[in-house]
Amino acid sequence: MTPEDLVQQLEATGDYKVLRRFEPLDCYAPLDDVDPQQLRIAMVIDTETTGFEKDRDKIIDLGYVLAEFNPKTGLIHRIVERYSGFEDPGFPIPPEITDITGIQDADVAGQALDDARVEAAIGRAAIVIAHNASFDRGFLERRFPSFANKWWACSLREAPWSEMNTGSSKLEWLAYKLGGVFYGAHRALIDAEVLLFLLTQAGPNGRTILSHILESSGRRTYCVWAEGAPFEMKDILKKDKGYAWSDGASPEKPIKAWYKAGVIDLEAELRMLGTEIYGRSARVTVDTLTGRERYTDRYQARQKMEVVTS
Repeated sequence: MTPEDLVQQLEATGDYKVLRRFEPLDCYAPLDDVDPQQLRIAMVIDTETTGFEKDRDKIIDLGYVLAEFNPKTGLIHRIVERYSGFEDPGFPIPPEITDITGIQDADVAGQALDDARVEAAIGRAAIVIAHNASFDRGFLERRFPSFANKWWACSLREAPWSEMNTGSSKLEWLAYKLGGVFYGAHRALIDAEVLLFLLTQAGPNGRTILSHILESSGRRTYCVWAEGAPFEMKDILKKDKGYAWSDGASPEKPIKAWYKAGVIDLEAELRMLGTEIYGRSARVTVDTLTGRERYTDRYQARQKMEVVTS
């Protein structure tokens, strides 16, 4: 009896669901009748680091997959490059990081990332996708400044997981929920491979997850600074409206005000501020962001705008 026979017998009882180990593919959609001129390169990337502070901690494991995709269809076609590399951070890896990743000091001792290869891959990519871009982008830009010039997307925040009722947006769970597979997580290349696999899965309206992410990433988003908002409205701003407080002391957030990032419908947000928060005419600061600035503290434009009071 083969393992597949056993799987079928177990699942036929209705009491078991058997997971299969994830195996990366070299091609996810055929290239038949595809115009090569329509294809672009996506860099799907992940990092493992010594901690969470990009100005202090270091990358110890970098993995990426370069894949051809069609922006019109959202289909991912051939894998054109894979890369995995360790880098010695110059200090001991914290025990809690080793517990999570399995990476030990001996694994990274004397190791360095292949700068020339990574830079060449960055140059080929039309878009960079990470599952938590606000984390990975900071580390990667510090190590490879040319990442700052790329268009970024975040599969954690820009994919329609909530609309799909997945229950969680963690990669391991999504791999099980959408693909029926398991894998050894928290190593950079396999996490990137699994993310690429998930991008090929069908989302709402039968479109691929990648298709939805490309649409979301293509929108402008806004960070709205509610300067001079009435003090008595602070709890409503924080608890009901999703605003956070900036004391203005940070160079990255130099405005002393309540602010909200990731706003999509700017007109509705300004109307809400005017009618529910200020109740009068007021001017607020609005930062405009695209995929080139998103998940950083940079912005494309900063301007003053009137809130809408009627």
